[in-house]
Amino acid sequence: MEWYVFAIGTAVLASVAAIIEKRTLIKENPLEFSTTLGLFNALISLPIIFFISSNISFGILLFVYLISLLGTFAFYLVAKAVRHMDISITSPLLNFESAILLVLAILILGEKIAPIQVMGISILVIGGYLLELPKNLNFNTPLKIFLKSKYIHFIFLALIIYAFSSLGDKVVLNYMQPLELILISHLFIAINYVIMISILQNGFRSIKHGMKKAWKYTLLMSLFTTSYRILQAQAMSMTFVSLVIPIKQLSTAISTFVGGEFFHEKRVIFRSLIAIVMVIGAALVILG
Repeated sequence: MEWYVFAIGTAVLASVAAIIEKRTLIKENPLEFSTTLGLFNALISLPIIFFISSNISFGILLFVYLISLLGTFAFYLVAKAVRHMDISITSPLLNFESAILLVLAILILGEKIAPIQVMGISILVIGGYLLELPKNLNFNTPLKIFLKSKYIHFIFLALIIYAFSSLGDKVVLNYMQPLELILISHLFIAINYVIMISILQNGFRSIKHGMKKAWKYTLLMSLFTTSYRILQAQAMSMTFVSLVIPIKQLSTAISTFVGGEFFHEKRVIFRSLIAIVMVIGAALVILG
């Protein structure tokens, strides 16, 4: 089977997972949801243990755990934002991750930026700004919203954290297989959330409450999330990451339109068109 079949499957499953996440978070506490999802992800990933054959050093395991801390905190921030914002706003904004990752690669790895990547970043910035543009075309409104909305701040902070996490994953994949990384990361993230909910809330009582309220939707999201991560890992093992990620980013456009219509949000068509333009911008950043 060709790599792009796995990549397209990744985009479709990721968009479904995003819609289920929004559906669940309408009524569910973000930390309870994140913890329950983390536990389900770890449980569903356990069969991967039968495919692990290599010896992984303690140093690499420690590094993976540090990366998992970043992923834990970043997902929780996104969950808080998704709960309070339209999915037709949050999904397109996630395309900024590629631009942030490029900037970090320049600053940390010394990579050079190409003119086409500058164009891609410009498209992302303009697209992100236009998402909040009102019908009366008051161009000051988006700036005021971006400055005041803590949930938009949460998203961008999460994307910065995810970018550092992606750089870490890139290093780790030199020492272990993608499926090994998925299993170990899921186990560590589940542990992190159990510790986090024990400190911030009522521990296992909160987990039990989250399971009781939304275990069906959370389990369903876990199945889609784990599946698209496996498909993405398979696609990346067959071709360049720079080819897989732009296709995967199409999930943001799908979830913007389908999710926006499903939740009866405003200006869905306009936001979907902006999301498509931002996907193009993200592709230019990655392919450049």
